[in-house]
Formats: sequence, structure tokens, C-alpha cells
Amino acid sequence: MDCGFNLKELPNLLDFDYGHIEKSRERQCRAWRFEKNDWPLIFVGAPLNERQKAIPEFNCGDTFFDKSKMLCSQVRMACCASNGRSDTVPSIRANLGTGILLACLGLEQEAFPDKMPWLKEHMGKEEISRISPDDIKIRGSFERGLDMMRHFREILGDKVPIYVMDTQGPFDLAHLLLGDQLFLEMYDDPPFVHHLMEICLALGIKTHKWMKEAACESISLMHHSNALFSDSFGIRICEDTTALLGEEQIREFAIPYSVRLAREFGNAWVHYCGCNDALTDAILEAPEFKVLNFGHIPGHEHEIDFYKNIEKFERQRKVNWNWWPKMPNENEGEYLRRLHHYAGKGVLAPCISPSETGFNSASELLKCWKDLGGV
Repeated sequence: MDCGFNLKELPNLLDFDYGHIEKSRERQCRAWRFEKNDWPLIFVGAPLNERQKAIPEFNCGDTFFDKSKMLCSQVRMACCASNGRSDTVPSIRANLGTGILLACLGLEQEAFPDKMPWLKEHMGKEEISRISPDDIKIRGSFERGLDMMRHFREILGDKVPIYVMDTQGPFDLAHLLLGDQLFLEMYDDPPFVHHLMEICLALGIKTHKWMKEAACESISLMHHSNALFSDSFGIRICEDTTALLGEEQIREFAIPYSVRLAREFGNAWVHYCGCNDALTDAILEAPEFKVLNFGHIPGHEHEIDFYKNIEKFERQRKVNWNWWPKMPNENEGEYLRRLHHYAGKGVLAPCISPSETGFNSASELLKCWKDLGGV
């Protein structure tokens, strides 16, 4: 495959400060365990430098099928993460869409040039009723993703950590597999839904192990999201579809299976988009979940109550890794002090943009953050 760029040049263009990155790993590990650091965690990115701009960028359709184009696009983002010189730990992955794990059951996503791949086909109830964990096999685009991960290691060695493909929690996988019929079957045929959930749990366990093997990453250690590192939890679990449920369905059909998945990998951190108080409470109550990230919906950023939620994290001694918007009428200094206050308590690990806080660069923002004091 020819991406029009000499991939052997990539290691020379990284410009990573590996000493700084190792300190960031240590700081993150302490924070996730609720141990003290000299100053609170902060995640900040920065633009590519002039040398790194030589790395080409490609659209989603190109990278879905081409491992060299995927590598170039991922390395560009990793460089931005590293250039911020904050607590971010850069990492890369085969970024093949939320439905990639379903390829192991024979379902394939559609690829698009202007957006991420999406799974449009589903399995029917009768077919799902007949399948077992033995039907989960390495094949299709998932197999191509594993090949991408091995290609990354061949080119970069251990210079940039590789993390797993886009993994969803068991309930999200169930929704992808069955489609919207899932919401009716929870009421009409709960035993079938529990069978479906067992299949999706097995899918999550098997695929994570295959991907961690390809990434040469241990079971309970994790790089993720071109930012996170932990030695006290090994995977991320997404609960995007779960956020649509009521408390009874959350606690019967979703959280028990996510907890079992987390236990296989020495605990987990969780992401979901939007806000569901019952889901937040169930996640924070589970000892297997150490960190929670909310995905803010564009145009609805202020619908998630910062203070109400951060107090929940404080009560449960969990960490919120998140970008939070400025409050209405809040100036840049007030915004930064608000986030620093809760980060100092160990319950917030904020992602902050220099431009949103009135700074010209990541270095200026970081200096102000440290000048606000330790924990």
C-alpha cells in the first residue's frame, strides 16, 4: 500500500519527550488510585510542529481500508497530544468505528469519507437465539484491524503505545447486533435478552484479549484515547445506548454484564454520551469502575449539572475525566480556578483548551495551572 509518504520517517518526526511521558504515566496511575500528586492532573494538547506537518492526513474512508494511511492519521493526533506536555500519554489505534467488534460475528460496517464507519445491518432474533460464544471468530474487518495494529508496531516499535479498537460495552454491542428491537425485547422476552447479553459479554472478553495480544499490552494495564494510562484498570467500557434506559433496565440488563467484563481486565473506566442520573449512580456505585467520562452533546453542554455530578464523584471517591464548558458569565480565570479546585480534591481530571481559557499556548496554561497550587 502506498500512502505517498515514507513511513520509515515517522519515528524521526515524533519529537516525543519520553522522560516527560513516563512521569505522566506515574502521575496518572497515582491519580486513578486517589493518591496525591504535586499538582492536579490536567490534559492539554498543542498543534503539530513544523516537522510533524509533513505527516499526511487522510479521510475516514481512506484509513478504514489502508493501514499505512491509518498509521499516518493516528500519529498526527499522537503528536498533538505529546506536544501539549501535560499529563497526556499519547497512543494510537486502528480507528475502525463503534461496530468493529461485530465483524467477529460476520456483520460489517459501511465506510464513509466524511464520517466514521457505521453498522447498518443487524441479526434477527432467531439467528441470535442459535448462536453461542463459539461463533465469535477473528474475521473480516476486525482481522484487518489486528493486522493494522501489528503494522503499527512493525513501523514504530515501542515508540508509540497502541490501544484497542473502538470497544463498546455489552449493552451497546447488543443494540448494534439486534438493532432497535432490543428495546421491545427487554419487556417481551427478557430471557432472550439475557442470552443476547451473554453473547455480547463473551464478544467483549474475546476481542479485548485478541487486541491486547496484538498491542503487546497486559490484561490489567491500559493505554487509551490518545491520553490515558492506567495500571489499575485494563479497559474502557462505553454505555452510550445504556444512557437511553430507565434505572430498572440499567440494573438488570446492562451494569451486571459490564461489571463482569471489567473484572476480566482488572477493572475499567467508563464513557457515555449525554447524561442519565440513574446510569451515573450505578456506575459510580460499582467498585469495578474507577473513572467516568461524560460526552457532552454539542449545543447541550450546560444540561449536565457540574456541581451536582462532581459531588457524586467526591462521595464515591471516583474520578471524572472530562472536558467541561465555562459557566454562563464565568470568565477564564474563574473557570480555571473552579476546575483546579475539584482537580485538587482528586475527583476531576480536566481536559482544557488553551484558547478557551484565554492563553496563547499550552505552556502558558500549564504554568498558570501549576501556579494555582498543589493538592
